[in-house]
Amino acid sequence: MAEKYEGKKFDDPDKKVDASVVDVYDSFPKENARRAFQGIANRVIGGTNGTQGPLITVGGALGTTAGFKITNGVTVVINGAVSTCIAQDNLPLPDGTQAANTVAKYLICTAAGTSGTVIGPGNVVDKADYDNATLAAAACRLPDLPDGYCALGYVTLQAPEETALAFADGAGYVTGTGGTAGTATYVDLICMPYNL
Repeated sequence: MAEKYEGKKFDDPDKKVDASVVDVYDSFPKENARRAFQGIANRVIGGTNGTQGPLITVGGALGTTAGFKITNGVTVVINGAVSTCIAQDNLPLPDGTQAANTVAKYLICTAAGTSGTVIGPGNVVDKADYDNATLAAAACRLPDLPDGYCALGYVTLQAPEETALAFADGAGYVTGTGGTAGTATYVDLICMPYNL
């Protein structure tokens, strides 16, 4: 009489396996851990011109008539999918007011490619609490990168000593030099920074 083999045969169907343990949203149930992981995984990978060469970033700048500008269209990876963010002008800041004599950082980012958006501020620092504007800017933090977004750059915006900056109705930050326009400093990113 033949001996009965009770192990798995090669053609036996697989048992049901819970694949959720490999899904980012279930593996990182805490929102801040998931956002940190996405912040370094979602990234700019180059320009949209189809040529190889040096890394191309968005080239953040002051908008032509208001807000900010994405000078270069870029290719991005968001949640593993390749997409693009188009070059665009006059990106408005979120509606609101930044008080006089303050400094804050605003994040320029994109969701599912297509177009850019400005979010923030992360926190608003009173320049009077610091010895100089450089130290005040260093105390500023970026806002959290939302789920499904890729960081493109950020702007540090310093409001003048006697005038608040108002952003409303999509008009955004109005261009100008000195006076009531404030001072804007841009940094291009390829992913969300670790410590800003």
